[in-house]
Amino acid sequence: MHFSQAVYLPFLLSTFLLWLPWRAAGRKVVLVLASLVFYGSWDSRFPLLLAAVWAVVFALPLAVKRATTERARDRLLAAGIAALLLLLFVFKYFDFFIDSTGPLLRYAGLEAATGALRIIMPVGISFYVFQAISYLVDCRRGRLTASRSVLDTGLYVSFFPLLLAGPIEKGARWMPQIQTYQPFRFGNLRDGAERMLLGYVLKAGIADPLAPFCDDVFARTATAGSGELWAGAVAYSVQILADFAGYSLIARGSAKIFGYEVISNFEQPYFARSFSEFWRRWHISLSSWIWEYLFNPLTSACLCRVGRLNLATVAQEMRIAYPCATLVTMALCGLWHGAGWNYVAWGVVHGMFLAFERLFVFGNRPIVMRPKLRGPRDRVRAVAATAVVFLLLTLAWTLFRSPTLGEAAVYIVRLFSAGGWVVQAKGLVVLAAGLAGLAIIETIAYRRRDEWVFRAAGRWRGAAYAVAALYLVLFGGGGGQVSFIYFQF
Repeated sequence: MHFSQAVYLPFLLSTFLLWLPWRAAGRKVVLVLASLVFYGSWDSRFPLLLAAVWAVVFALPLAVKRATTERARDRLLAAGIAALLLLLFVFKYFDFFIDSTGPLLRYAGLEAATGALRIIMPVGISFYVFQAISYLVDCRRGRLTASRSVLDTGLYVSFFPLLLAGPIEKGARWMPQIQTYQPFRFGNLRDGAERMLLGYVLKAGIADPLAPFCDDVFARTATAGSGELWAGAVAYSVQILADFAGYSLIARGSAKIFGYEVISNFEQPYFARSFSEFWRRWHISLSSWIWEYLFNPLTSACLCRVGRLNLATVAQEMRIAYPCATLVTMALCGLWHGAGWNYVAWGVVHGMFLAFERLFVFGNRPIVMRPKLRGPRDRVRAVAATAVVFLLLTLAWTLFRSPTLGEAAVYIVRLFSAGGWVVQAKGLVVLAAGLAGLAIIETIAYRRRDEWVFRAAGRWRGAAYAVAALYLVLFGGGGGQVSFIYFQF
């Protein structure tokens, strides 16, 4: 079961009706049971994995609290994180590791292992493992008190709107909401439904109609002309934003119905004028998680190493430490997205973009989200910067979308060398409609500085809801058959 399937809305309504009559503990029981049913609908074994993650989340912070020395606490934390990462490695990366190291071992004349597991990767494992790690670290840092509640920790791990593809909530932000009684409010129901409607417009109305066109172009990498390849690359840029932003809005809307406010995951990322700004706007929950729990510790570790060089200033040390930490962080970010060298390359490319602009464009200057534009020259520069960033992002997305790194290299080379600029009219129409729809929604949200796009219609908001719903009924693509892109991660 997923958000685009027809069964989801009846499931959500049934869960809400069962949740409504109860008070605090009863409501959590309903949500935990509903979450197990939701996840078990993918595979009856998946809830067992959730139970393993829950066991770590419940038991380890309490054990850390009882430990008598700081060293023992740190060792327990490391053991808990290692256990969670081991689960992630076995289910997501073991086969990739075996497949990648086998040829190298054989080339070196060594006997290569052939024990690839070929097991099904549990959907959403990357998301709820990261959320679990956040809870362990935040408890250790004293940002929240370790919960003794089976229900609270169980709901923290399994809450179904966030289970499959986030957003990834941090422990210090999410657990207090779980522990707080959430009364029913009509405003929550209205806001949740509005978020979900916009999410379905993005997913079913924009992303899904583009999916067949993108699939066709990327399947013909070796034969398509440059025009089709460029159209396919731009179409995928539109598709992945509409798909994932749509998913996040449906997830946040579903959670809001039950009173929970989930972190916003997207803020018009293609309006970014730099890659640093892009990563503050794209998949915000993952970006902030990586910044806090990975990049900052890596930067500190790099600075300690670079400090041995006895450079004159901290700024000089940062010119070495920042690129090193950024490249490692983004390579791991790419690997988190998928067990393939094309994902690692995608992460490294973004790391290079981030390091280059920090060292050679911005220097020590802060990178702001909405810089003030003073006159026509600033506006021209802003438009040019946005266009360049979007172009480079589109090229990088080809690494992300291609099945292998080799096919991605072929795709990029043929973008500039294949020749032939004819694109089928149907493909151009779908692309133009998707671009226009996404541009309108993103522009309204950017100008409003919030997510309530339908409220821009003022007193005609009800009519806007009706038109959006009618459009989904008549023209929504995919019919629930096009899965969300980020489910594979």
